[in-house]
Parts: sequence; C-alpha cells; structure tokens
Amino acid sequence: MKNLPFRLGTTSFIYPDDILPNIERLKNRVDDIEILFFEVTGPSSLPTESTLKRIAAIKEESQLSFTLHTPLDASLASEDFARRSSSIEKVCLAIESVHRIEPYAYILHIYLGDKEKDTPPHDLASWRERASDSLKKILARTGVTSRDICIESIDYDFSLIEPVVKKLDLSVALDVGHFERDDRPLEMYLERYLARSRVIQWHGVDPTGRDHRSLVHYPKAQTKLLLDSLFNASYQGILTIEVFRESDFEESLTLVTQLLKERGYDA
Repeated sequence: MKNLPFRLGTTSFIYPDDILPNIERLKNRVDDIEILFFEVTGPSSLPTESTLKRIAAIKEESQLSFTLHTPLDASLASEDFARRSSSIEKVCLAIESVHRIEPYAYILHIYLGDKEKDTPPHDLASWRERASDSLKKILARTGVTSRDICIESIDYDFSLIEPVVKKLDLSVALDVGHFERDDRPLEMYLERYLARSRVIQWHGVDPTGRDHRSLVHYPKAQTKLLLDSLFNASYQGILTIEVFRESDFEESLTLVTQLLKERGYDA
C-alpha cells in the first residue's frame, strides 16, 4: 500500500513451498515478509548461501523488508540448563544465518515453562532471571541491537515478562490474534505496549478456536480499534498478516486493502 505510515507484511509460508519461492511470489504484494524458522536442528536446516544471496537481491530490487521468527522449540527460560543452552544456540544460529539480509526485527518466544500452555513457574523472579540471562547471551553473541529483539505476546499476561523487556531495552511483537484467542483486552495492551512494538501480528480465530486464520474471523470492532490506534499513533513498524495458508492470506489481504482504501490509502 502506498504512503502508509507502517509496513504491511505476511509470512514466508503462504504457499506450500520453501522460503525463497514464497518470497518470490509475495515480493510485489506486501512490504515485509516474516521469515519463519520454526525448526532449527543445525546449520543444514537453514537456508543456503545462494538462497540468502537471492533474498538479499530481492530486498534490494523490491524494497522489501524482513522480520525473522526464531525457532518455536527454543525454551529460553527453561529450568533445565542443558535445554536452555541448546535453545540459545538455536536462536543464535537462526539470527546469525540472516545477517546478510539485515532483518528489521527478530521475534522470540519466552515460555512460562518449555512450551505454550505450561503452568506459570512458582518462582517468577528466577524465571525472569533465566530469561534475562539467555537474552543477554544472545545479544552478546549475535551483536544485534537490543531494540531489534522483539518478545512476542503469547499465551500469558505480558506484564509477567515486561520487567525483562524494559531492563534489557527490548522491543515487543504484539500478537493481537493471541489476544482475541485468549480473550484479553486489546485496548489495554495497545495503550501499554504499542509504543515499544516493532511488529504487530494480526490473524483471526475461526469458529473451532484455531488461530492464525483469515482476518474475516477477526471482529470488526477490534479491527477498527487496531487500525485507529495504529494511525493515531503514527505507528511506523510492521503490521503482519500472520497466516499460513493461501486462502487465508488472499481473504485477509482483500479485507485489509478495502479497509485501507476506505481510509484513503491505495494499493
């Protein structure tokens, strides 16, 4: 979209193919692509040098920007030292592999346990200290600027991890689809965290309760609140349509394009 204060993006898994073919097909349709490194088992599971060279060329040709979603199984606040160390290694490998394309943001999960839906730790102070220690090691090894690291809002009250975010001067990836899924107050989170957010992840929740679906499933009132908030704040980060299927992307992009046209922005 032309003249938007923010960049409109989507993920690198819209079509059932590898990252590069997805980028090739999406490069003229969005402003940003969230590269999904959901699984990293070692250097061989990361894009080749020739693939990254082509992605860098696409960035130059099309003025695309990129964000990186780091591995989902990285448990950076785990009570298990070995698992925590392995998770740091995975995240660092993912970040280091894409230095050539200079992502706008690196998105990380901090779980309450070792995965989503785990119970909260009994000792929150120790949990925060483990998370902080892991993040410090990632920053030191990769050389990434702290504000380029975005801690994503996942399945718990973000205020639990907020002290770590502020202490290390990190950014936020505000997943408004998760708020809808978990019945959390969108307005409160926008008021509290929008100024620190480099990425907004937007998706619907279908009637079965499955998230990362088309935005036709996202409530109209919440959509208006979100867009009003972004424009009123002159938000300059990334608004990502975070879906993983072609049909969900096409429906969502059509909807968003129409909503933005109603606000005076043309494709």
